[in-house]
Amino acid sequence: MNARTVRGLQFATIQLVGIVAVIHIVVGVEVLVSLVANGLVGQYLGEYAVQRPRPLLFVPSGLAILAGLVLAGRGTVDRRTAYQLGILAMGAYLLGWLGWHTVLNHGFALTGEAPPTSSHDAGGIVAVVLTHIIDPVAETFRSAASGQGSVRTLFGIVAVALELLVVGLLAVLLRYDPGAQEGGINFGLTLSPPDR
Repeated sequence: MNARTVRGLQFATIQLVGIVAVIHIVVGVEVLVSLVANGLVGQYLGEYAVQRPRPLLFVPSGLAILAGLVLAGRGTVDRRTAYQLGILAMGAYLLGWLGWHTVLNHGFALTGEAPPTSSHDAGGIVAVVLTHIIDPVAETFRSAASGQGSVRTLFGIVAVALELLVVGLLAVLLRYDPGAQEGGINFGLTLSPPDR
């Protein structure tokens, strides 16, 4: 892969990672601001933080990702380590999203409480993708003309799609970026560049 292509992939990846981080920060801050505005911070921290930890996780993780971009841009973190940490961060978001919508049952499994009755059934990975990606995308397009729909749902769909894309881009960069041959974290797994 030539240097120009690598630089183009790096630029695109940095932009997408930044967008993912900002989406998580915005969603987390929106919830926290509404809690503050309604005087519910104490109640949230005392009763609901375990069941609904996402704002407390989204804001710091998004800020950490932005800090990681700055550190990588300044050369404080070598490229290989930056790519590996990026894959781990996006993987954590993806696994968190999948876990939230399956085994954690939208947070109710964290408290042992039964969720409110609803017709919503996660029903496995395929059903999660259908009910949390395909159906909301279709509904978003249907409701676009009427001005209804959930911005948070749309953010979630965009974030998951971008996280998947970023993992792929970072894996390509990890393998083909000549500047990512040295350093890194030894996980016992490699995407080493081909021998020259």
